[in-house]
Order: sequence, then C-alpha cells, then structure tokens
Amino acid sequence: MQRVPINLVEPGMVLAKPVVNDAGMPLCAEGTELTAVLIDRLKRMNISQLILKGHPVEMGGPAKSPEEQIREMTARFARVQGDPIMDTIREAIEKAILVESMEQQDEPAEQEGPAKADGVQGEPGE
Repeated sequence: MQRVPINLVEPGMVLAKPVVNDAGMPLCAEGTELTAVLIDRLKRMNISQLILKGHPVEMGGPAKSPEEQIREMTARFARVQGDPIMDTIREAIEKAILVESMEQQDEPAEQEGPAKADGVQGEPGE
C-alpha cells in the first residue's frame, strides 16, 4: 500500500482503500482501477492523494526499515519528550509505522484469483 499524491497517479493503478469526500461520502471503492477520466474527476473534487495497492510510484530513495523510521521519528520528538500529548502522538505514529510494515509484508500473500476469460477476477471458491 502506498499513499500517492494525485498528480502522480496514472491510469491502471488500483485503489487499496476507498476514496471519500470531506463529508465522508464514498466516491470510489477499494479495488477500483483508475482511469484518466476518474483521476480528472477526483482532482476536480479536490482529492489530493490516494492510497494505492503495492508501491506503484517511486517516491525517492530506498525504503527505510520500520526500525529506522521509528528511530528518526523518536529523534524528531526528543525536544518534547515528557509532554503527555506529544508522547501520545509519538506512540500513535510508531504504531502506524509498525502496522504499515505488517501490511506491506502481507501484500504478496494477497494475490487475486485467476482472471476469467472476460477479464473479470474470480471470487474465492469459484
């Protein structure tokens, strides 16, 4: 899964999470394959980023391990260490880094079923 700025999104990429507007109204479902028309429509609706399956966009530099990310983040919070609110925020970010790394490890196992002759993906058990 990768959060990608909408200006880097290209047709053929697939949503890993649903897209909702500011009011929480769903605009696109998880698993939607993006088209040029849909990307333009989302831009006009002021959607700034999407969460896509895999890592379709090189965002620069080699990926850092979760441990490196946590170490860097902890260093950024060093000046406010001991502040209960900032400690809570730091802990939440640390948890998010760990959850994301676990989701990334699970991605290869999330292979979709074989395509049917008409190009539609099969449902499990078909």
